[in-house]
Amino acid sequence: MEPNHHPVMANEPRRFFGYRLARLAAVWRREIDADLRAFGLTDATWRPIYYLNFSKTPMRQTDLARSLSLEAPSLVRLLDVLEKRGYVVRETDEEDRRSKLVSITEEGRSVAALVSRVADEVTARLTEDVSTTELEECCGVLDRVEQAAQNHRDTIGGDKRGMR
Repeated sequence: MEPNHHPVMANEPRRFFGYRLARLAAVWRREIDADLRAFGLTDATWRPIYYLNFSKTPMRQTDLARSLSLEAPSLVRLLDVLEKRGYVVRETDEEDRRSKLVSITEEGRSVAALVSRVADEVTARLTEDVSTTELEECCGVLDRVEQAAQNHRDTIGGDKRGMR
């Protein structure tokens, strides 16, 4: 049997896809982090600002923690720092008084603009030798993988709701 037709060998790209994707995400973040250190920002401080800048409305702390893959207590300490710097504000959620809503301030938006500029520079540097067509194809693949994950979550969620 030829190596390309062996079931395990044929599955190697799938087997290592997630690993390589996670590794690339970590490398990408480290590159952005290294460039932002010159501005006194660390991975911990720039990521929440970056996420909040994309939100049109205030975001619940729990949702922000989930988006950043942080535990709630860690995010609270981080938000304390960002609030003292004037980058974010927290208010009680009127719909759920136990929750806090986090908003980015104008000063925070200025920092977010800097983060976006640096992220764009890193993207340009890291993708310099990749054609636009290749990037579009890659994004198409990533979109389909993300959609498959969403479909799986929806199916699991639907099964759990049906069991009650």
